[in-house]
Amino acid sequence: MSSLRNRLQDSDSTSFVVVTIPTKLGVAESKRLMTELGSQGVDVTDIVVNQCVGKSNEGDIDTSEALQNYYNRRKSGQQRWLTELKEATNGVSSTEEFQSNGSTGPIVVTEVPFFDVELVGVPALGYLGRTMYENNPDFEYLIGGVGDDDSKFIICGGKGGVGKTTTSSSLAVAMAASGHNVAIISTDPAHSLGDALDIDLKGGSLVECPLIGVPPTEGSLSAMEIDPTEALSQFKGIVDQLIGAKSNGDSSAGGKGGMDFGNALSDLGEVFDTLPAGTDEVVALAKVIGLIRRGEFDRVVLDTAPTGHTLRMLSTPAFLSDLIERVLVIARKVNSNAAVKMFLNSAAGGEDLDAAGEAAKAALLSFQVQMYDLEDLFADVKQTEFLIVTVPTELAVRESVRLLNDLTFEAPDMPIKVRNVVANQVLNDDEDDVKSFLNRISDGQSSSIRELKMATESMSRRPEITEVPYLDTEPRGVFGLKALSEELLRENCASAL
Repeated sequence: MSSLRNRLQDSDSTSFVVVTIPTKLGVAESKRLMTELGSQGVDVTDIVVNQCVGKSNEGDIDTSEALQNYYNRRKSGQQRWLTELKEATNGVSSTEEFQSNGSTGPIVVTEVPFFDVELVGVPALGYLGRTMYENNPDFEYLIGGVGDDDSKFIICGGKGGVGKTTTSSSLAVAMAASGHNVAIISTDPAHSLGDALDIDLKGGSLVECPLIGVPPTEGSLSAMEIDPTEALSQFKGIVDQLIGAKSNGDSSAGGKGGMDFGNALSDLGEVFDTLPAGTDEVVALAKVIGLIRRGEFDRVVLDTAPTGHTLRMLSTPAFLSDLIERVLVIARKVNSNAAVKMFLNSAAGGEDLDAAGEAAKAALLSFQVQMYDLEDLFADVKQTEFLIVTVPTELAVRESVRLLNDLTFEAPDMPIKVRNVVANQVLNDDEDDVKSFLNRISDGQSSSIRELKMATESMSRRPEITEVPYLDTEPRGVFGLKALSEELLRENCASAL
């Protein structure tokens, strides 16, 4: 690891490229990434900004005819993948597995238009929520039902960069505006929830969000960003405290019993070193279980990491429950072996290991119960559902279809119900003035790019920023990727001149 770190810190032999899109949320996340890399001595050499709308190679806005043709080609490509997405959802909806899972109707695809301004902050998200969800019959079961005992837990997931946070936030605001007490929680290590709501969520605790720009309501909205890495570290600390791992410097203490203990501890260490992806998020979800138990919220929305982590997260509670059982077995071995216990007490330098161990055991047992509760929650089709978020491109749709199939068919003992799929950034058929529409998008993107450039001005080694146009067709295959690489090279050559 040290050699890898040294290599990453050597900017002469390593190029670190940050890839982003020209939005407020994209730029905010990129700035945090560059700050974190800088604190670890890693220089960012290049920044690639994808999906820059409406600019020609000379930097001027294209002609109306060219923009209309560009818009039509992009829209045609979207319609192809929207059709494939709907065919896939209809196919899943007709299966016995889906229909036996408490389903009252087919999966619905909701198309969210490509807005010409970025929707950030509670008022803007409230507008999106009113437009897309409040009067939408497919979301009535979430928006309505105020005052009943039917609480809901909505997991929003999908491919990275498709608008999961904006979708989950706008839905949360819409439910709060309708009178529900809503909590929205982010477990994504690369948080954007605070950026979307335009609220500081640092600290890992619930923050009440003023419903500015929302009609007066009895509902409420609270938000929290949980640090999964910190939560996992705290979990490991409890385990160490319980079995005295930090104090144990000699696994042979206590003869054969000590050796058995050392072997068990070694096995446990290997398990911790190879924890599956999504474990950190599941550990963080223990806080969410606490919120649901207290009954303060009748709607809880979970904004998750990209697809792969989320899928593993859904199957991890059972793994962690078994892991805790193994830890408790090791702890019992320690307490039953007088020689090992004496050695650990001696190594602890007078610290009361019995008291610390009992406290850790209680915390671990409580955590195990929370994992059981989490399993039950995931399996409860009346309370829990998965909202798939995507965009109408080949890569995003194919990943969304795989996710839908995995959720429906791959875990028959614990299928997660999918009722809705939200497709963002859909180009409208009735856009009258395409040039003005794309100009407004371009103006908003230019503001984000300026912010990104300002953020690099104070860097000791200023990275090169390359703006890549939003191509009229999705770059797929060798020829598509070759066209994209030519755009990258053209930008770099122009910068060099």
